[in-house]
Amino acid sequence: MYPPKIGYVIPDNIKEATEFLEKHDDAKVLAGGHSIIPMLKLRIIRPSYLVEIRRLNDLHNLSKSEKEISIGALTTHYEIFKANIPLLSETASKIGDPQVRNMGTIGGSICQLDPSADYPAALIAMDSKVKIKSSNGERIELFKDFAKDMFTPDLNQGEIVTEIIVPNYSDYKYSYQKLERKAGDFAIVGVAALIKVDGEIIKDARIGLTGVNNVAVRATDAENMLKDSKITDELIEKAANQVVKYANPVEDIRGTVEYKKKATKVMAKRALLEALKR
Repeated sequence: MYPPKIGYVIPDNIKEATEFLEKHDDAKVLAGGHSIIPMLKLRIIRPSYLVEIRRLNDLHNLSKSEKEISIGALTTHYEIFKANIPLLSETASKIGDPQVRNMGTIGGSICQLDPSADYPAALIAMDSKVKIKSSNGERIELFKDFAKDMFTPDLNQGEIVTEIIVPNYSDYKYSYQKLERKAGDFAIVGVAALIKVDGEIIKDARIGLTGVNNVAVRATDAENMLKDSKITDELIEKAANQVVKYANPVEDIRGTVEYKKKATKVMAKRALLEALKR
């Protein structure tokens, strides 16, 4: 299906973009296009204007420090994959296919907030922050608060996501495990795990889930069970069972509720074991 007729705006800078968005409440931002174009073609959304921001170089950057990593909203999945960011790069490598990874952006993905998208599991586990700009100034919000509901980011009229900030977990082990119907598909279940180990003791654990709730969630009870505990097969099994308690999936073409809950346990156990192998 062809998209409806749409006005097309190419601002020269962020200020122009935010000012235009403030004046047109049904305008949509276009970055890589891999989230919004399919919705336009299916006529799920019918905005009056598309505001193309992919030429705004201020939004295309990536910098690292000892404490955190700043990622411009227009950074592509492929660029994140190549940046060797603990957990997040591995997550990016499992998004879509090469075309999607080369064109799709992290900013576009998190503003779409598909409940089965991959990034949210990693971003919530990492305590990531989102930097948002408007003509009134700039604000920074935790990703867990930014993700209000499925397809519903915490963005007011005229606001644009400019940057994603993630702590540097270089001393952690990590893994992102994803169950999908076919290669390149959205996650039926996705589990992101970050683990800090001292000898045979787990000092810290962070587990994020995607695909089994309206938004990504942290499996905090499972995390607390793992912290300050000796690594054993029994511990990993119990923690995986705890993770399932945070899964509240719906039945759809990808599977039944029971199937998705069982898959959550399998993926959680796999993510923890794979992380501990590193």
